[in-house]
Amino acid sequence: MERIKRAWPTVRRILCSRVLAAVLMGAVTVSMALGVAVNSRTVTVNDGDESRVVITMHENPYRVLSAAGVVLDEHDTLDVDNSSDTIDVNRAMTVEVQADGISTLLHLTEGTVADALQKAEVTVGKYDTLSTKSDAPITDGLLIEVDRVAYEEYTVKKAIDYETTYKYTSVLRPGQTKVRTYGKEGELTTTYRKIIVNGEVTETVKVGEKVTKQPVNKVILKGTTLGTPLSKHPTGIELDEGGQPVKYKKCLTGKATAYTADGGDSGAWTSTGKHVAVGLVAVNPKVIPYGSKLWITSADGSMVYGYAIAADTGGACMRNKILVDLYMDTLAECNAFGRRDMKVYILE
Repeated sequence: MERIKRAWPTVRRILCSRVLAAVLMGAVTVSMALGVAVNSRTVTVNDGDESRVVITMHENPYRVLSAAGVVLDEHDTLDVDNSSDTIDVNRAMTVEVQADGISTLLHLTEGTVADALQKAEVTVGKYDTLSTKSDAPITDGLLIEVDRVAYEEYTVKKAIDYETTYKYTSVLRPGQTKVRTYGKEGELTTTYRKIIVNGEVTETVKVGEKVTKQPVNKVILKGTTLGTPLSKHPTGIELDEGGQPVKYKKCLTGKATAYTADGGDSGAWTSTGKHVAVGLVAVNPKVIPYGSKLWITSADGSMVYGYAIAADTGGACMRNKILVDLYMDTLAECNAFGRRDMKVYILE
């Protein structure tokens, strides 16, 4: 009993120190718990389709991500919203742009094909083509190919052959020929367009053709059978075996020459307002009145002008140098006719 009394003070001191320590430890624990409760926050981490909720006291978003077990790649970015305690992870997408023989790798978290081209400093020309639409959103691993397209036009000229035609005339002897018009080749211009993609011609198409120079046909005068009228006569004129009219009012004989508008004024008109043509002749209206219907032939019938109407005034006729001036289509015929004695039958 005496021992217990003597040991009690020591036991009491030990007990008091342990209780105190326990009390102090409890107080510290409570204080720390209160501090954590006051200073911690709940953060939502959105990583694509996956969301994680983390209770943390960290303000640094990268430490929050570490606590959430989220690992960032080099080009990934974050959108931090402290007001709502959210962190959005933007995963970088790899996009390749190929243009002008150069390949550019980009790491983008968002945007369109046009944005990727701008970042790669690639300009798309008017005719250039893209492997995907410019307003399409980018995706990871997307390959954007830019083809440089250019057009180049050129022309090819090709000769157009002329044709040879014959004009038969009784002014020339049978079988005799004279060139009225020398032929000239025409020109056909064809336009082609080359389609050039990335410096190489991929296609050539014809875009049009045009006759840039009309050919001039060669015209040859060829003599016909003697007595063939140069000016065809209408039906109703009766001719005898020598090619002379059977019925007529008067017959005049005199010199005749020929004239033409060939190579001159194609819009020439006669004194009576008619356009010059074979079958209209120039006269002295005091000798042969305007409008008179005529039949004109040589005395032997070898050269027959044929049916005619007095429609024009002849200068030489007015001076009584010639009786009649005959219109012919070509200068060659006029030259071949020259100046001849002709009989002019006044039919009406």
